[in-house]
Amino acid sequence: MRSKTDFYRLFFEQLARKGFDVKRSQSSDYIADIYYKNQLVAYFSKADTVIQNPFVAVKDKVMRLINDTAQNTAVKVGICRDCPYTDANEKLPNGSYKLAEYNGVTLACKEHHLFGYVFSTYRTAPDSGEMLARQVFYNKEFAGQDFAKRSGLVDEKGPIQRGRIAGPSRRTCQNEHTRSRCFQ
Repeated sequence: MRSKTDFYRLFFEQLARKGFDVKRSQSSDYIADIYYKNQLVAYFSKADTVIQNPFVAVKDKVMRLINDTAQNTAVKVGICRDCPYTDANEKLPNGSYKLAEYNGVTLACKEHHLFGYVFSTYRTAPDSGEMLARQVFYNKEFAGQDFAKRSGLVDEKGPIQRGRIAGPSRRTCQNEHTRSRCFQ
């Protein structure tokens, strides 16, 4: 899962398969209104929380189904459930834990009630210490790749460098079959 939008799309699709109707919320406080049997039963908030409609009697079973679907969807899209930090990691003022820092770029992580562990990478302003160009990830592999590129640990361009493809030269190819795939 690269973004919350990926989660929302899949979560709302899963709810629809279970008989719910999900509509864009008319309220600026919520992302979506969740209907069951033509009745507004819950809201999905910007804080990624399912909130029961207080003006309607909703069975616990229905609310459990919505919450379970959210949890199962989060697991399905590859969120990180294993805590990637220890007490030895520096705790940042925003409640995140610093996992790595290199060349002015920080990789941090924070526990989220629905998405497990949410990662972010950002540059730190040298004069103010302020976070700049923050990127949020819900998958530790994507966060690690972004950190490595942004910090300069790996070449951002990947295997193609200076107009040529990095790889074995013709001289290192061993047989006719592989030779056709090698580049100078």
